[in-house]
Amino acid sequence: MSNVVEYGARRAAVVTAVMLAALMQLADTTIVNVALPTIDGSLGATTDQGAWFVTAYIIANVIVIPLSPWFITLLGRRNYFALSIAGFTIVSVLCGLANDTTTEIALRFIQGAFGGGLMVPAQQIIRDTFPPNLLGKSQSLFALAVVIGPTIGPTLGGLLTDQASWRWVFFINVLPGIAATILVMLFVRDPERPRRMSFDFFGVGLLAVGLGALQYVLDEGERDGWFSDSNIVMLATLSFLALLAFTLWELYGAKNPGVALRVFGQRSVWALAVINFAVGGAIFGLVFIQPQYTQESLGFTTTLAGMLLMVRAGTIAILYPITTWVVSQPRVDLRAVAAAGIFVAGLATWLQTYQMTTNSSFLTFVLTQMLSGVGFAFVFVPLNVVLFKAVVPSTIPAALALTRLAQQIGASVGSAYAATLLDRGFAIAQNALAGSVSLGRASVQQFLATHGPHALGTLEGLVAAQAANISAAQATKFFALATMCATALPFLLARSRESIQATPATLPARIERGLIETPRTPVAIR
Repeated sequence: MSNVVEYGARRAAVVTAVMLAALMQLADTTIVNVALPTIDGSLGATTDQGAWFVTAYIIANVIVIPLSPWFITLLGRRNYFALSIAGFTIVSVLCGLANDTTTEIALRFIQGAFGGGLMVPAQQIIRDTFPPNLLGKSQSLFALAVVIGPTIGPTLGGLLTDQASWRWVFFINVLPGIAATILVMLFVRDPERPRRMSFDFFGVGLLAVGLGALQYVLDEGERDGWFSDSNIVMLATLSFLALLAFTLWELYGAKNPGVALRVFGQRSVWALAVINFAVGGAIFGLVFIQPQYTQESLGFTTTLAGMLLMVRAGTIAILYPITTWVVSQPRVDLRAVAAAGIFVAGLATWLQTYQMTTNSSFLTFVLTQMLSGVGFAFVFVPLNVVLFKAVVPSTIPAALALTRLAQQIGASVGSAYAATLLDRGFAIAQNALAGSVSLGRASVQQFLATHGPHALGTLEGLVAAQAANISAAQATKFFALATMCATALPFLLARSRESIQATPATLPARIERGLIETPRTPVAIR
């Protein structure tokens, strides 16, 4: 493995390429959501069909993420990264030009496949571009993209849809995509040469079926009534059986596994996968709830709702130098830093529930959003630093792919459960409030007498607004509590002691000294 550390202008060019690519992928996960009603109307899609503009993208994304290490080995990290960026950009243009529902869904699936190849090489490239003593700085930079991307998506999507056209939510990727592709080809170097590898068709087929069915269940479950729907039951069963067969095949049947599941033998990998699943679910559950609440209950515009999310992202960006300094201190227990960050983020969310009324303003939530940003600023950076310090360098691509997949699935589970909490919470609250509105009550009679012929409709609207507010506050409180309960999870990780930059000659000695965590079972990286 050759040294690909860069300095000066070359490092700046590589970092720019990585950040642009990561921002495109992460923003695209939320930017289209805002434009869905407009896209549905333009293409003549029903609400259910329009939902597939997002679902198709996510399904392809989660299928490709665990396959990224295989593509990196076959094509080379630079070539695969550049191909993913270029493909993502070209398909973005085609998505913007589509004129029918079927074509748009198919193109979104292809776009998601290219997008799935962006995050794993991006994080690995930015890590290798900096020397080992600047590992904290490299991961802080990457964390900025991870936080800012999904945050600017709703705001940018709203502005482009309102001021230009829904097609620009796709065309916006053209310039950064071209720039990132050129920078990658000019300045990114491969630490290893590509090598030919056999393709695990059976294993990958099982993975695609299992993850595809799982993502469908999570995206469509609430709309179809979850397990009261026969299709959901069938697909959930199919997902379980396919993923079980995939696991057994990869571990015991495949001569050349397509996904290196044995990397889970390393404590840092399975522990971080658990943490990413839990924290990712909590974060994206809240990201799902807040825009709906602010737009539907408070009447915020799409842009204003997005700006509220950006308050948190802005706080994280401002704290970047402090985060970098903290994670660079050798005596700091990074597990404790991450645990404190998770707790503060959960506490901020809990406090926000006491400010959620039908009359709350933008300024009402600024302080709690800033406090939430303070918490999240110290979550993912220390966790990623611990991972990079703990695992053997050759296993990093597989470790990143599997922990990223866990986070993506956690996000889908969080969003699905958030939708369920909102829908069912609204029905419960509306029934309870409606039951208290009786014509025999003097206050109700007075309201009907003073609000004219439309008083009954107005009263019904007030009850619905209060029910929506109650359901949003209760759902937010649930995810706040879940976040605080996740505070202990970082301590599943072993405390890191030294960054691993081992050569073949020094690796045995470092293992013997306990500086490198070794798996209990052999690790096969494909």
